[in-house]
Amino acid sequence: MKKLFFFFTSMAVLFGSVFALTSCSKEQTQPPAISEQEITDRTVKLDKCGLQYQAPEAWIAYEQTNMIPITNTTTEGDIYAQIQYNYVTDEGMQSLATLSNLSNTENILFPFGEIIVFKEENLNSETVQSEFSKYGYREEFAAQQGYLYYILEEYQGDISSLSEEEKKVYEILSESMEDLKATVSTYAFDETVVKEAIEQIKKTLSFSSQTLEGESIDSSIFANADFTVVNFWASYCYPNINETATLEQLDSTLKQSYPNVQFVQVVIDTPTTEAEEIAKQAKKEVNADFISIMPDETLGNWILQNLEGLPTTVIVNNQGQIITEQIQGVQSLENYIDAVETVLAE
Repeated sequence: MKKLFFFFTSMAVLFGSVFALTSCSKEQTQPPAISEQEITDRTVKLDKCGLQYQAPEAWIAYEQTNMIPITNTTTEGDIYAQIQYNYVTDEGMQSLATLSNLSNTENILFPFGEIIVFKEENLNSETVQSEFSKYGYREEFAAQQGYLYYILEEYQGDISSLSEEEKKVYEILSESMEDLKATVSTYAFDETVVKEAIEQIKKTLSFSSQTLEGESIDSSIFANADFTVVNFWASYCYPNINETATLEQLDSTLKQSYPNVQFVQVVIDTPTTEAEEIAKQAKKEVNADFISIMPDETLGNWILQNLEGLPTTVIVNNQGQIITEQIQGVQSLENYIDAVETVLAE
């Protein structure tokens, strides 16, 4: 089965597929050689929504240079599954290579067709109708297990920024959606797999960011210990809610007596200059040297969806999966150590 190239959007509520993305330079004068195997083995199979089709041969020359499919599957919205195919210019591909915020792609991704799957009762929902409105043509091609399958074509958005040569490629890709439509088929699927995956995402801390001191850090830090105590705090709590001294004692105690457990803090209202200065001041007052993390967008989304108050502390395993209930409010050192020992005893 040929692996097409998929971007993954926010992990907060979506469960999608990710493959490598390769871009080309403008100096490329000839398309890559196409093998007979590539032409005959064009099956795309998406088990999460029971969908299968053949990728059009017209895509072969562009899949690794000017196409980005995005696939999302979630049980928490009106659209269960969405497979959107986008044209990207050579310049756009270069921009994506250095783009830090994947939500800012409005002038880079040019959709030319998509498939959406949703429950029958959501047909007239605002979300589904809004997606319909982006295209001039829509067609229901299948229905099963209470779900409807629609293919959308003739994108109505603005593509005026494309050059004449780029518009020709875009037109080729758009027209090829008819070839895709001729091959679609459906089969039974289990939506509980998606539900379980989403629940697992909710219970996993993931980030790629910086510490207060400006050092790069990501969630691979959890692999440095069997367990990590993660404390969430905000600079706006200071000075009224400030357990920095206790947390420094906790960090020191873990290092001395529990070498397979580590401690990190997340300052949720960073990065901003004022918040960073306050957080640094709080640590300086008690000579704290534990790791303080500034959340990125992924961790920020998790915080917004899962924290009810501050401070809050959780314990995660070496894969960043939360294994305890949230410990809410200011705690004594003894309470934190008791929580750690409970985890170690299990």
